[in-house]
Amino acid sequence: MKRLWPTILLVAICVAGFWYASSKDFFKEKKDEAQQVFNVKKEDVVSFSIQNGDNVIELQKKDTGWIMTKPSSIPVESFSIDGWIDSFNLTTKDKIVEEHAADLAKYGLDKPKQKFTVNLQDGSVKILNIGDKLPFPGYSYAAADGSDEVFRIGDQQLTWLNKQQIDFMEKSPVKANLDKVSFVAVDWKGGKWTLTKSEPDKNADQASWKLGDKETKGADAAPIIDKILYMSTDQLVKPLSGVSMDSPELRIEIKETDAGKETATVYTGKLNGDHVWIAKQGGEWAYAIPADTVQAMFDSGKQTTDASK
Repeated sequence: MKRLWPTILLVAICVAGFWYASSKDFFKEKKDEAQQVFNVKKEDVVSFSIQNGDNVIELQKKDTGWIMTKPSSIPVESFSIDGWIDSFNLTTKDKIVEEHAADLAKYGLDKPKQKFTVNLQDGSVKILNIGDKLPFPGYSYAAADGSDEVFRIGDQQLTWLNKQQIDFMEKSPVKANLDKVSFVAVDWKGGKWTLTKSEPDKNADQASWKLGDKETKGADAAPIIDKILYMSTDQLVKPLSGVSMDSPELRIEIKETDAGKETATVYTGKLNGDHVWIAKQGGEWAYAIPADTVQAMFDSGKQTTDASK
């Protein structure tokens, strides 16, 4: 029995040690969880800016919606703005580099390479500063304005934040509610087709239509209208005043019916090289759409008309 005492004592010590370690969470998995840098509410954001070197993009919220003030005014889409604010909120500290940095210059944070600023309606400002690249690829040094804590941030997060002017731009020249469209007429290089909704109260894909004078199903008509609505540019828009629209090769008329009230909108397009500049009559902006895209849009209605004969 005496020979067993050392073994029993050792087991007792191990059990006591295990119990103590468990009570202190020593055996719980230690996760190096990334910490969220900011948490702002979209409705509280009144403006934000993206500074990359000398280039600055700035957007402001007005009563009529968001506008771009720098580097120049362009039509913007709210979806891309909401997405950017989401990305700002998703910014995380991948790893703390130095909790209390006395010298931000050694990280390139005394003169940030990039700066992302969000202004809130209570007057507060949230700023993310980006410094030098880390010695190994994929990360940069970062710090929140007013803080001496330096952390590293992944390049993917910076890609989400470092948007270009065109990333916020409304890219489609033609706007309409598909289910409210009741009539479409397209003229392109002397050719023409029309699409008329026979059942105005039904959704586009469920209603009966006439393509020219031929009956057609909504399942065939809706994709034709989508070809018009989904035309998109990959270039910055230009003020309509600076684009010649004399003798346009393209004309699109769209009528929408809502609660018995009909409204008509006309768009014209001028061929210039391999693009067609399309603008709403009475609008401000012209959009460069590839001529091949315009031709495919026109052919979608023309071919269906031909096939109906």
